[in-house]
Amino acid sequence: MKKYPLFVLLALPIIGALAGCAEQNNTPEPHMVSNTNAPASTPEMKDIPDDSFSKEDEQKLLALQFEDYQHMTISKFQNKVWAMTDTTEYMDLMEKLSRNETLYQRKDSDETAAFLYYVLEPLTAEKWQTRTYSGAATSDFPAWEDNATLEYTYTLTILAADKVMVKDYNDMRAGVKDMMQDILRNRTKEELQNETFMLTELETYVEEMLPYMQTPEVRIAIEYAYFPLSTENNNNSREYFDGNVELRISPNGTEEDYRSLLALKTADYQNMSLADFNSILLEWTNENPGGMERISEDTGWDNFKVALTDEELSFVKLTVFLSGMENGKAIQSSYAGEPINPYYEKELPQKIAVKDGMAAWCSLYYQFSYRIDKETITVGERDCQIEGMINAIHAFWNNTDIEKLLNMSESDIVQELENMAETYSTDDVVITVDKGCIHFECMDEREYMN
Repeated sequence: MKKYPLFVLLALPIIGALAGCAEQNNTPEPHMVSNTNAPASTPEMKDIPDDSFSKEDEQKLLALQFEDYQHMTISKFQNKVWAMTDTTEYMDLMEKLSRNETLYQRKDSDETAAFLYYVLEPLTAEKWQTRTYSGAATSDFPAWEDNATLEYTYTLTILAADKVMVKDYNDMRAGVKDMMQDILRNRTKEELQNETFMLTELETYVEEMLPYMQTPEVRIAIEYAYFPLSTENNNNSREYFDGNVELRISPNGTEEDYRSLLALKTADYQNMSLADFNSILLEWTNENPGGMERISEDTGWDNFKVALTDEELSFVKLTVFLSGMENGKAIQSSYAGEPINPYYEKELPQKIAVKDGMAAWCSLYYQFSYRIDKETITVGERDCQIEGMINAIHAFWNNTDIEKLLNMSESDIVQELENMAETYSTDDVVITVDKGCIHFECMDEREYMN
C-alpha cells in the first residue's frame, strides 16, 4: 500500500484548504480534505444553490435528474444524458458547471449540488471510466484536538457500465467513506499514538474489506496517509490570545523550517516563471512535510515565533501561500478531471460604531478565485496582481465609513469587488468574484433607541 501525506500532495496552507465558501467562525478546524459522502437516494428536485444560474439554466440541469435515475444502469443514464446535452447551449452550460466553485464547495451539503458533482459530472465526463475522490476520517474523542486523522483518496474504475446501476456506484463510493471511518472507531489513545501499529491495522483492514467493497464491474483502489494522535497535543495545540483559548493543530514553525523554506527566496525568484517556482515549492514540500504543515498553520493564524523581515514575511504569507494553493488545486484538478481554480479568502475585522450604549456593526468575509497561465507569467507578476486585489479590498473596507456601509447591500459590496477584479485582472491573471462567496452583514441597534 503506497503511503504519502495527502497534505503534502495538496501543498495548501491549512486555512486556505479548510474554509472555502463555508460559513466562517473564529477558530480553524482540523486539517482535512472534503467529505465525499453524498445522498444515495433520489433527492427531491430543488433549485440550484447559486444565483449565477438562470431559471432556464436550472431547468436544463435539473432535467437531467431523471425520475428513478438511481436505478438506471450507468450506460443507460449516460446515453440519455449525452443525447439531451448534444447541443451548443448544453455544452456551454456544462462547461459553466465545471468551473463553478460555489456548487463544488456545496456538494456535500446540498442534494442538488451532490447530484451534479457526484453523479452527473463524473459519470458523463469524457474520462468517466476512472474517477478519484478524496476524504478524511477522525477518531471519535469529543475534542477534535485529541483526535488522529486518516486522509485518503480512492479511485473507482468502471469496467462494465451496462451492468452497474447508478445507485450501486453511489453506494460503493459512499461505502468507502464509511469503511475508512470505521477503522478509527473505538480506538484507544495509545493505539492512535502508535503510527506503526495503526499503519499495520489500516493495511490489514483495507486488504480484508476491499474484496467485499468492489465487484467485477467496478474496481476500487485506495491510498491513504495516517496522522497519529500526538503525545504532545496537550502542550503544543493551544495558544492563548486575549484570554480566549485558540487551538492549533501543529506547533509553530522552527528556525530550521523557515531557513530551509527561505532558501527558495533567491535573488531573482520574482522573475522566475510561475510554473518553475511552483514545481520547486512542491518538491520542497514533499521533502519537508512537517515544516510545511507548521509554516502553513503559522500563516493561517498569522502567528510567527521566528523573527522575519518584511520581505521574508511577504514571501511566506503571499508567494508561498498562493503557490501552495495553486499546487494543491492543480493536483485536485487532475483527480477531478476538471479545472479547479485557486482562491484567496479573508474575514475582515468587524467595523463597529457605538452611541449611548447601542452599537452598529458591519462584517465582511470575501473570497475571490483566479485563473492563471503559469507558463507565461512570472512569480512577481502573479504576486503583484493578487496582492493589488487584496490591498484594494482592504483599503475599501478600512476607508469606507461605517455609516455608508450600513446603507449598502451585499450586492453593492459584490459590485465593488467585481470592479476591483476587473482592474487587477490581466491576460495572464483573471480574477473572478463569486457572489455566493461574499458574506456581508450589518446591524444597527441604534435605530431602536427611544
